[in-house]
Amino acid sequence: MKVVKNINNNVSLCLDSQGREVIAFGKGVGFTKPPYEIPLDKIERTFYNVDECYMSVIADISSDIIRVTTAIVDYANSKLDNRYSTNVVITLADHIQFAIKREKENINIKLPLLYEIQYLYPQEMEIGYYALDMINEHLNVELCQEEAASIVLRLIDYDERKHDESLKEKEIIKKCCSVVEQKMEVVVDKKGFNYYRFVQHIHYLLERVENKQNHTIDDKMFLSMKEEYPSMYECTVEIEKIINADLNQEELLYLILHVNRLCAREDCYL
Repeated sequence: MKVVKNINNNVSLCLDSQGREVIAFGKGVGFTKPPYEIPLDKIERTFYNVDECYMSVIADISSDIIRVTTAIVDYANSKLDNRYSTNVVITLADHIQFAIKREKENINIKLPLLYEIQYLYPQEMEIGYYALDMINEHLNVELCQEEAASIVLRLIDYDERKHDESLKEKEIIKKCCSVVEQKMEVVVDKKGFNYYRFVQHIHYLLERVENKQNHTIDDKMFLSMKEEYPSMYECTVEIEKIINADLNQEELLYLILHVNRLCAREDCYL
């Protein structure tokens, strides 16, 4: 297999014997300057058909998280008739890495939909709890039980692809993105993974508003974030107006975190 570009020390973009692009994962596969041939016995896992917008994301995800996430998706596919392709490994790994970062920074956001998700998606919840055990055991963390449901939501979203944007939603998302660009003085890459992730969160937010789902509130954490990141908070207030909703403090807090992530990878500093 020929390496044509190194993504990080353990992940490389390769060409197989038929000239197809493939992401190769294995310890040290990215140490040597390409192009070069790599022995197949050094490759732990290959990923075909990876969307281009995910390439830069892989470089930021630790090898341990990719390894654990791959095992989770393999388990999910064994239980649900191979529903999930390579790309869900990357999106789920990114989510898990962010969840671990939040846990280490003591940013714990409760997910009040836990019982509803358990009732509506019992098979997926089994996978969610399996994933949580894998993460806690192999990545040396202790994520809360709600995180199992949060993982399930990522799998459901990928599986159902239910967010076909209406014209109204497209306009709302466009306005929200414009607010971030204006307030934070950044230019958002509309083809990048950051934008995809931000759009997905707005979709979830619109759905919660439409269904009038209530969330718990963490006053202390919200007030702390509001004071520390005033520009981010101003963005969330403008977005709240755009979607025409009365968001509670936890929803605003989560939105601040997503605006932060969107800007952080666009070279915008707090």
